[in-house]
Amino acid sequence: MTFFNGMLPGETLEKFLDREVRPDTKFLSDCSQVIDTVVRLIHRNPKYKVNQVIKGGSLGKGTAVRDHSDVDLLVVLNNFRDVEHLAENMDEVLNNFRKYLKSAVGETRNIEISMKGQTPFTLQFDLCCGNEWFDVDLLPIVDVWSTWLLGLAGGVGSTYSTMESKPHLRKYYAKSLAKLQVEFVKPVPSRVKDLIRLLKYWKYTERVDLTSYCIELMVIYVWRENGKENNFTMKQMMTKVVDLLASFDNVRISFNDNFTPSYYIKQLDKKPPYVLDPANPYHDVASDPKWSFSTMSRDFHRIESEGRQLQRKLQGLPEESGCVIS
Repeated sequence: MTFFNGMLPGETLEKFLDREVRPDTKFLSDCSQVIDTVVRLIHRNPKYKVNQVIKGGSLGKGTAVRDHSDVDLLVVLNNFRDVEHLAENMDEVLNNFRKYLKSAVGETRNIEISMKGQTPFTLQFDLCCGNEWFDVDLLPIVDVWSTWLLGLAGGVGSTYSTMESKPHLRKYYAKSLAKLQVEFVKPVPSRVKDLIRLLKYWKYTERVDLTSYCIELMVIYVWRENGKENNFTMKQMMTKVVDLLASFDNVRISFNDNFTPSYYIKQLDKKPPYVLDPANPYHDVASDPKWSFSTMSRDFHRIESEGRQLQRKLQGLPEESGCVIS
C-alpha cells in the first residue's frame, strides 16, 4: 500500500520529500533572484514611497511544495496615513503598479511577467523561473503593527480595536496583517516545514478542500502542543495532525501570540470547527475557502473522510523516523 500518491515501494518519507515534494534547490535559488529583481523594481516606482516589501506565500515562508509555489509581495506604502486612506485609493494604486511593472519588466528584459487579474486588494501575475511559472500576489498595505511615538500608531492592539469598531474595513486590515502571518510560520524548524509540505502535498493530490495556511496552522499547533520538539518522528507528529483532520468538525485551534483568543471566541460566538488566524482574530481559517450559502456553513464531511483514510494508512507505517513504505 502506498502512503502518498507517487510514492515508490520501499521509499522512505525523507527520500520521497527529496524526490517529489520539496522544490528543487536550483529552482528556489532562481526564483529568489527573479523575486529580488521585481522587489527592486517595486522600490523604484516613482509614484509611491515604498517602506519595504515583505515576501510571503509559500516561497516567502519556506513551505513551498514542488509545482505549487507562490509568493505574496506585501508592499508597505508610506503614502497613506491609515488603512482607510489606502482603501479609498486602492484601485488607483493597483492600476498604477500594473502599468508600472509591465513597463519596467519590459525594459529589464531578463525576467518574464504575465499579468493575470486583480481583486479589490491584490494585483495578480505570474513570473517565469527557468521553464516554470509561479503565482505572485502583490498586496499594497500600510504599517498596522508598529508602535510609534506621539500616538501615531499603537501597534496591533490598536489595530484590532479599530477592526472591532469598523467591520467594513476588516478585509483591508487583514491584508496589512499578513506580515504577522509570515512571521508566525517562517521561523519554525525545517522538520516542521517538511511535515507541512507532506500534508500540503496530500491536500493537492487528494483535492482536499483546505487552504495551505490552514494546514500550516494545524501542524504548528500540534508541534507547539507537544513541546516544540525538533527530533520528532514524522509518523508520531503526523498522526496527531491527521487525528485532527479525521475529526475536523470538532477542531478548536487558536494562538495567543498577538491577542487573547477567548475574547474574540466569545465576541464572535465561535463554534467548532474553528482555526483562528494568529494574525487576525476575525479570520477563521477553517471557514476558507468554500461556504454553503444555503446553510451559511461548510460541509467538512470529505475532509474528515480523507483524514480517516490517511489515519488507516498511518497505522501501517513502521515507527522508525525514516518510515519505510513496503
